[in-house]
Amino acid sequence: MLSILIPTYNYECLGLVEELHRQAQTLSFPVEILIADDASKEEMKRNNRKINRLNNCMFIELKENIGRARIRNFLSEKAQYDLLLFIDSDAGLISNDFLQKYVSAIHGNDVICGGLLYDRPIPSKQFSLRYYYGISAEEHSAKERNVHPYTKFSSFNFLIRKRIFQKILFDESFSGYGHEDTAFGIELEKRKIKINHIDNPLFHLGLEKNDAFLHKTEMGIENLYRYSDKLNGYVRLLSTFNKVKKYRLQVLLSFIFKKTRELMKKELLSNHPSMKIFAFYKLGYLCYISNKQFK
Repeated sequence: MLSILIPTYNYECLGLVEELHRQAQTLSFPVEILIADDASKEEMKRNNRKINRLNNCMFIELKENIGRARIRNFLSEKAQYDLLLFIDSDAGLISNDFLQKYVSAIHGNDVICGGLLYDRPIPSKQFSLRYYYGISAEEHSAKERNVHPYTKFSSFNFLIRKRIFQKILFDESFSGYGHEDTAFGIELEKRKIKINHIDNPLFHLGLEKNDAFLHKTEMGIENLYRYSDKLNGYVRLLSTFNKVKKYRLQVLLSFIFKKTRELMKKELLSNHPSMKIFAFYKLGYLCYISNKQFK
């Protein structure tokens, strides 16, 4: 009945799978757990191969990297059951009844999002930018997420009926990093498929160091600009940027960004980064690449 699908890249997820497997044993119907490795480094795959020792679990090794969208579509094709639970490999279980909560909520729903949390306290100051941004921008209760259910869709932790998923699929035209889940939420709304957000979160454990996260943020903004026609109206940063363009201020903001970029980076890579400065950095970077006609 339930296929748990976990894409992974350079992350050890044996512990997560073992706990999911333990919870699956308490359910009254069959459960499979499929992990697809997107051509990780050999040392990262070594321990994950132990997953194959668990009943109804499979660790699939891809020979080449196919990307965040395509690997999820690949897993859906391999799944044999009618309910698909997608979980990122850097997740950590919080409750002992995580799977049961999803099963109890599926009746009358086609798509359910469980949410995410960040463990307290911060594991290390070298992760401060990712950590404080996650807490401020990504931790939301089900009540808050259900106010804008489609813009709050996240592929980190969600359950969907297979027949619904295969009508939509993740858009494989998205390359690079970021916003393929935004596009999936847009398609759900276009097709009038209801999303129900519930309080069934997972910990987001795979934090990047400050400089790596800032780089990934820039990559995500580049994707946002590259696919802006598809994402308009669903991303707050893009909406703000469109207002800036309306008043012809993007050149000025681009200039300010270039002049203050190194100072802002110093702040953002500190132990206590300002989220207001981070917000301006992202808007400034978007203006900067648009001014350069980046594509």
